[in-house]
Amino acid sequence: MEEAKRCLQELIIFSRLEENEVRLICERSFEKRYQKGEIIFFEDNDDRNLYILVEGRVKLTILSPEGKEKVLTILQVGDIFGDMSLFDQDTHLITAEVIDEARLVILSFTDLETVIRQEPGVAVKIIEALAKKTRLLTGQIKELVFQDAEGRLASLFIRFIEDFGIEVKSGYMIDIVLTHQDIANLIGSSRVTVTKLMNQFIDEELIKIYKRKIIIRDMDRLKNKIEEYI
Repeated sequence: MEEAKRCLQELIIFSRLEENEVRLICERSFEKRYQKGEIIFFEDNDDRNLYILVEGRVKLTILSPEGKEKVLTILQVGDIFGDMSLFDQDTHLITAEVIDEARLVILSFTDLETVIRQEPGVAVKIIEALAKKTRLLTGQIKELVFQDAEGRLASLFIRFIEDFGIEVKSGYMIDIVLTHQDIANLIGSSRVTVTKLMNQFIDEELIKIYKRKIIIRDMDRLKNKIEEYI
């Protein structure tokens, strides 16, 4: 339990919580490890848990009636998920899949209610998580409506630099491996279009690929690919 407590205290999402709030969460929650490719929950599952990502990465997806996958986002350490189905008592609208070996802290709805009653400050963090998802989805809708595929790709790279970027000699590297199909799913395009745009960006010296990871070489020119909209 002390290890879980230390880990939670290091998470950005709990950085403003008091020690007693963190301790209460640790007492009520449990940890679980997942291997790459494991499904944490599927769409339409009715488990009512709050998940906190402690290590690794998780992607959230939805499926069309034809079975086509749409990646909504890739979560990073400190992110909360599973919250939407907690409060409306409905099934999950998304699937959560592990893409890098992950460690999660899991809190059941019943235990979460107890935590919130005793420590209302925890509820504020959950509201922040919901607001973050709403902002993300709103941004994606704007991009789909107002941006062409080139603009959506540039916007994705910039967003991922903010979430997963590390500075290197030649620019900023997105520290996560993305296939062309992954990118296509994220921006709502086809793999063929993504391959064409990636090659174009490489030719224009906006990006380069190093050990399967994308390095942004010129952030300013990449931002110019994004059309302004009201």
